Amino acid sequence: MKIDIILEPDLTPEQICELGMVAENYGIESVWTSNYFSHWDPFISLTQLANKTSQIKLGILAVSPFEMHPLKIANSVLTLNEISNGRAQVAVGAGEGNLTAMNLDTPKKIVLAVRESLEIIIRACSNDLKEGYDGEIFNVSLPCDYGWAKESKPIVYGTAYRHMMMRMEGRVADGVYIGATPPEVLKEAMENIYIGKDKRSGKKDEVLINSFWAWHIKSNREEAFKESRRELAWRARKLDKSLLEHYFPEEECEEITNKFESFVEAYFDRSGDIKDIDIDLANKLCSVFTSTGDLTDLDSEINRFKQFEKMGQTHLSLRLHDNPMDALDIIGKEVMPHFK
Repeated sequence: MKIDIILEPDLTPEQICELGMVAENYGIESVWTSNYFSHWDPFISLTQLANKTSQIKLGILAVSPFEMHPLKIANSVLTLNEISNGRAQVAVGAGEGNLTAMNLDTPKKIVLAVRESLEIIIRACSNDLKEGYDGEIFNVSLPCDYGWAKESKPIVYGTAYRHMMMRMEGRVADGVYIGATPPEVLKEAMENIYIGKDKRSGKKDEVLINSFWAWHIKSNREEAFKESRRELAWRARKLDKSLLEHYFPEEECEEITNKFESFVEAYFDRSGDIKDIDIDLANKLCSVFTSTGDLTDLDSEINRFKQFEKMGQTHLSLRLHDNPMDALDIIGKEVMPHFK
């Protein structure tokens, strides 16, 4: 299993470049930049790193076709692929925060829309849009010639939280990017991805299976849990009860879901203090749905990552937060030797 890292959206291109060069030296497979609504452009932010490295892959997570037409997504990822000499990748999904910020609506047929988007991008990367694309939601009405693009194609992931999306992406995309799904409940997701993979036309190519996983391992245990609690609102499908019930009794599931806005407030005020939620319950959420703790927890986290690998994941993306270089050094020195 390959180890990737995901970076915060407020890092400058210079900071991304510095982190990416260190990550390449540690043998990290990919650096992903986060696509948020009022931050640095993720495609442009990777260009410095593209020019300073030769091996590490460069990815954008995630781009919605409802904020950016799939043809323009294709243009951007192919441009980055040219600059990086064939190392670009992108993850495409329905989108959330960006759409809210821009007051954009998503169509009812979300799985269809994402499928059409993936097909347009993948066809562009294969120079197969010379006759355009006739979709129900997205269209390309003029012939597009991508003869200028390298033979080495970008990797195109779809992001998925629900099983129908996983099936579609297992059939259509180069890879499926799962969100914050612990190994104990990963089996059903993997089964649905393989259902889609088995329906691929022609050669049954490998489907990459990646996962967003939050990393909050620090030398200071208290700071690690504070940072992790701050981010809990966006973990496990926004603390979806169908995931919570695998780990918590009914009354605790109700308490968590009923007070979801308290988790959101803790994110925006950056405190890590979740109003009206017992700290032990919040810390258990951290331990279940993220890697949180100090250096004494490394062995248990590496064992958890080995479970991801055993269940068929090809990649695991560790999301870094505060002091990303410190986090990267721990991953590089303590985690990477187990995944080479």
